Parts: sequence; structure tokens; C-alpha cells
Amino acid sequence: MTQSPAGWGSATSESTWYCDHRMSDSPDSPESSSPAPAEPKDTSSRHPWRYVLIGLAVLLAVGAAVFAYRWSQRGADEASTSDLLEQFRDGEGVGGSDGEFLQPSTGVYTYEATGSEKLSLLDTTQEWGPTMPASITSDGDGCWTWHVEYNTNHWQEQDLCADGNRLLETGGTSMQRFDFGAFTTVDTVVAVCEPPGEAIRADAEPGDTWSQSCVGRNEERDTEVTTAGTNTFVGAEEIEIGGETVATLHYLIRRTLSGDQTGEESTERWYSVKDGMLLRVTSDITVETPSPLGDVTFTQQGEFELESLTPDR
Repeated sequence: MTQSPAGWGSATSESTWYCDHRMSDSPDSPESSSPAPAEPKDTSSRHPWRYVLIGLAVLLAVGAAVFAYRWSQRGADEASTSDLLEQFRDGEGVGGSDGEFLQPSTGVYTYEATGSEKLSLLDTTQEWGPTMPASITSDGDGCWTWHVEYNTNHWQEQDLCADGNRLLETGGTSMQRFDFGAFTTVDTVVAVCEPPGEAIRADAEPGDTWSQSCVGRNEERDTEVTTAGTNTFVGAEEIEIGGETVATLHYLIRRTLSGDQTGEESTERWYSVKDGMLLRVTSDITVETPSPLGDVTFTQQGEFELESLTPDR
């Protein structure tokens, strides 16, 4: 009997084959030659790896989805002005002093900002603001700290002291964090300026230049960087802040970084003649950091300006 490939395994073909087989081999006892029913095959233990692979595929799919979500959500958000105001109110030795010569009013201010900071590693970018909260706290003895929050991953502090007609910079602290999805890096740098640098010389003439040097230590990486360069008094200028015309002192700051990191910094600052409050800043910074993957480049560019002369307390 010829079986066509098209009908192989069909119900009709199977019945015909069994009928012919019984009639030719055992005409007297057809039941004795009937084939035994096939035992169901247990394949559960034959390919256990199949279930392992399925499990791994599910885990990889879930892991990839989680990583993709974290990667899309990484970065920094706008810093909270209300949170900084709460910290200010909870702080010790803050007081509520009004401004004096080279000593601005304590409280929480806001800057309007445009700018960003970037790492060459994985093309990582974090935007500033657009609103950057800042606080002024005072020790009540002529020294005060300017604290600004560029975003939720970056804040910076300057420690300053009024000294006659000079505003001295004694040091500061900065924290910067970068989120790479699977891991996060945090760098905290504490800087000391010894001797203190002159952030403001109230009696300077346009074009006057002087030197300044500070040493910053990275607590997490146990590294050290020296920033050294010049401050140049550009001149007295008037700018508008919150609808008010304010007399300012305009400075150009240039720095070279050396040590465990190298780079260049060019910054312009406008301080209030009345109380030394920092009113406007432009920033252009490039820093190279050695790593096992090669040098990682950090760049920071942008500007920010005070929105109001009156702080919240």
C-alpha cells in the first residue's frame, strides 16, 4: 500500500493500515496481534536545561528593562528651595542679620540659571536649575558661608570673611554626584586657601591683578588638587536685579588645576558693592581625571543671576 506524504499521520490513513495488517497476519485471532497502546512519554526530565534557559531569559529581560528604566531616569533634578529654607531655619548660629559692608543678609535666595556639567564617560550630562537655591549663613563675627545648589546632584560652598575693605576666601566644600544607572559616584572636595585669597578688593583699580591658591582634598578618592591663578578687577558696573539697579564689582578669575587632576577654569563674578553678595556668575571649566579606562573629561559651562535682593528666612 502506498502512503502519500500529504496524508501521513491522518486518521484515515492510520485506520486503513491497521486493518490491512490484521487481515494478513492473524485471521483467526485479530485481537492478539493488535499493537499495544503507546505509553505517554515523560519529557520532564529529558531536557531540564530548557527550563533553566527560560528562567535565565526571563531574568535577563527583566534586568534589561530595569536597567533601561534607570538609565532613562538617571541624572539630576532641580534642587528644592523649600528644602534649603528648612535646613536654613534648622541651622545653628544662623540668626537673621541684615546686610552690612561685605556681609550680605542671611537667608535663602534663588538664582536663575542656564548651564550644564558633563562627563565624557558614557556621555553623562546634568543640567543646572533652572532655579538654583542658595543660602547665606553667618557666624556672627564677620565670616559667612555662601551655599548654592546647582541641582540635586551638585552643591558648592564658599567660606568668606570681611576684613576691612577686603573680602577674604578661606576655603570651601563641594559635592558632586553622577548616576550611571548601574552605579553612582560621589565626590566631596574640601578646599583650604592658605593664605586666604582676596575675593574682593574694594579699593582696587580696573586692571589690578593678584594671585590666589587653594588646595582641595577629595575625601572619597584620597586625592589632592591645587587650584592656582589670578583675580583681576574688571571694573565697577551696574546691573539690574529683580527690577532694581545695583552697583557691582566685576572680577575675572582664572585658575589652573594641578595634582591628581588637571584643567583650566575661567569665571566671572559680579559682587554687590553694598554687602558683597554674589549677584551674577559665568563659568567655563575643563578638568581631566586619570582612570583605568583613560582620561575622563569634566566640563562645566553656564551662568546664573540672582532673582531678588531680599532673602527668605
